[in-house]
Amino acid sequence: TACLICLDVVEGITSYRTLVCPACKHAWFHRACVQNYALHVGFVCFSCLHCQNQYQFLTEMCTMGTQIPRRGPSWTEEGAYAQLCERHSRCDARQCLCPGGRNEA
Repeated sequence: TACLICLDVVEGITSYRTLVCPACKHAWFHRACVQNYALHVGFVCFSCLHCQNQYQFLTEMCTMGTQIPRRGPSWTEEGAYAQLCERHSRCDARQCLCPGGRNEA
């Protein structure tokens, strides 16, 4: 059986280091992988990666000691997409057609 997060082999039984989704019972995880996943996706998006169950999965993982931050996903935090909004400061085209020249793009 493989961990759905890191794809490494997990023990075939639940233990301190091995967790299973209580809803589908087909998704196996390493405890450390679930904790890392929780830190990135936050409370809003935390669900089983196999069956997408939120309530049972979240409840069970909290019971098992997983710390889930009460926030949205880390990739939606302020400034996460700032690079996408940046404009080029110079025209890179072979033949620049910008009215003000290459430096006025």
